[in-house]
Amino acid sequence: MHPGDRLVCAFTTQHRVGDRFTEWPLHVTIVPWFRLALESEDLAKELEQALAGIKSFQVVLVGASQFGHSKGKTAHLVQLPTSFIQIEQIVRDGLKRHGAWLVDETTRLRRDYRPHVTNQKSEQTQMGATFMCDRLYIVEQKGGYKEVVATVELA
Repeated sequence: MHPGDRLVCAFTTQHRVGDRFTEWPLHVTIVPWFRLALESEDLAKELEQALAGIKSFQVVLVGASQFGHSKGKTAHLVQLPTSFIQIEQIVRDGLKRHGAWLVDETTRLRRDYRPHVTNQKSEQTQMGATFMCDRLYIVEQKGGYKEVVATVELA
């Protein structure tokens, strides 16, 4: 993506604003890459208010599936039901209200949201793994690396 593009995700481990990485840590993407004039901190505040009714929750990973352009990446699906479905809709609606450009809505390939954790080169997950989701992260592409630029606390 381009510098300045952002996404919203939930990491499987805690991170802080300012954390940088070139390889993705294990995460669940809530809304993929978007562009928006609103500052990340202001967006985080708005999302925190919009998500005020959603409490922290435990995530359980279940069966493996293949994701990606050529279906070449192994991922573990999040066990349903999950609050991620409601969170994704609230975040997406908030971005649309601000006129955000959303990468997955620029193609005709938009698929139903199915939360999952994709295995990375340096980190793998497994069926039955669990983690707590108590916050979301806004991550920005900064050129050769990505940086956590804001967090959204869940109740």
